[in-house]
Amino acid sequence: MSPPKQPCSLFQLCVKSSIRLINSACYVIEKTYPENHLNECEREAFDLKCHLMTMLPARLFDVLCSERTCCQYRGDPRIQLQVLMHPNITVFRKCDLDNGIPQRFWQGTLATFSRLRVLDLKFICTDEILAVIGDSCPLLEEINIVSRVDICKSLFNASVLIRNVSDAGLCCITNLKHLRVLAMDPPRNERANRIGRCVSRAGIIMLIRELPYLEELRIESCDIGSTLIGSTVDVGPLNLRKMICHFASADGVRKLIKICPCLKEFSLTHITEHNKDAILDQISMSELRLHKLDLSFFSFTDSMQQLLTVKGSYLTHFSLWEIDNSLNLDKVVSIGKCCPNLTSLCLMTQSKCLHVPRYYRRPDKIFSELRNLILGNENFCIDRMLTFFLECTSNLEKLVLKYQTKTNLDDTLLHLLEKGHLKNIVDLWLDCTLEVSKNVVKRTIQMCDRLQLFTVDFADTTTELLQYITENNLDLKLGSY
Repeated sequence: MSPPKQPCSLFQLCVKSSIRLINSACYVIEKTYPENHLNECEREAFDLKCHLMTMLPARLFDVLCSERTCCQYRGDPRIQLQVLMHPNITVFRKCDLDNGIPQRFWQGTLATFSRLRVLDLKFICTDEILAVIGDSCPLLEEINIVSRVDICKSLFNASVLIRNVSDAGLCCITNLKHLRVLAMDPPRNERANRIGRCVSRAGIIMLIRELPYLEELRIESCDIGSTLIGSTVDVGPLNLRKMICHFASADGVRKLIKICPCLKEFSLTHITEHNKDAILDQISMSELRLHKLDLSFFSFTDSMQQLLTVKGSYLTHFSLWEIDNSLNLDKVVSIGKCCPNLTSLCLMTQSKCLHVPRYYRRPDKIFSELRNLILGNENFCIDRMLTFFLECTSNLEKLVLKYQTKTNLDDTLLHLLEKGHLKNIVDLWLDCTLEVSKNVVKRTIQMCDRLQLFTVDFADTTTELLQYITENNLDLKLGSY
């Protein structure tokens, strides 16, 4: 049966209790003074902070700030923050309640926090705030500077989004030499007319050239790989470890590998070049030792086989969206033989050649380390394909099945349960096309001792199952469509 919910630890109870007491004290202070007595209110909040600082270790303030959402403050969040933010705080992540706080509060507050290592200012960041961060927080290793977005009414459009971080703000943080992870806005579309500030591709290139230890650049919907390839200035070598690249060519990939020789995670997708084998050959011939490789809209050719033969021993995560519909069992077995250390595998294909013969004898020691499996197809026999993979590993923790044809999965699930193939499963996600009866859902919950996430579509109401989960105090989230 799914694991029971565990009671909160004594430490968690203490943190929640402390936040409640602090919130109550802050609310009393806030309501004691009218708006025209702001100085007295701030002074009393400061006195409360000093009292807490004498009683609690500095690192505990990191925890209290991170757990603010467990007991939401019903007043002005600035009062609560004024009390909870210790001068030696190392981690601060804003919550949704902070979005409405004026910019000048952040400028004044962040100027005093010189020991910050992690800072998340998503949706509240501006150039002015970045200027303060650049001067006051030299030890930052991770930062989210996705900008505040304002909405401006226009005579021509219903509304226009205005961002508040520009290349000028990026220049302010070039001296944060310890940055390893950076999340930020995508660059503006050069052909679009925008109002307000925006970052440009040139600004992004300028910034990452100044950050020697940057390992991960998170920019939503931005092809940073192509941005680096197309740069008109010399870039690299960079310390980036993760890269997503769209619309790449073989020459572009060769240049990108030279710019980012330390890549560990590489994703290639939306490839328009006809000769994709040349791209795979560039990876094969490089010195890269990739841990994660995602290939979308590729074919399993001889070049793919060569790539896995040469680099497969380093891979722990491999994803293939195959497009020529020729993937067969021999090629799947080849993936297992070439990549003995795989812990995560994703195979998406429409191939009609992928099937397991009735008396097939699978090779030993393939996919034995697999923890996460994603399969997507509408042509293979689910029962045989799943049995093939689940007989290879006894450690599977996450299983995702994507299918395009209505199929009843009752018999398959019962067979896998009886064989003990799902005994270690923690997360089971079944496409809405896969029909499962209420009784089989309940049986799955009963026989999977570690199951905590279960997404499944079934016609019956979930009320009875949710009641069963509650009555048995199970630590299980049951999702449906």
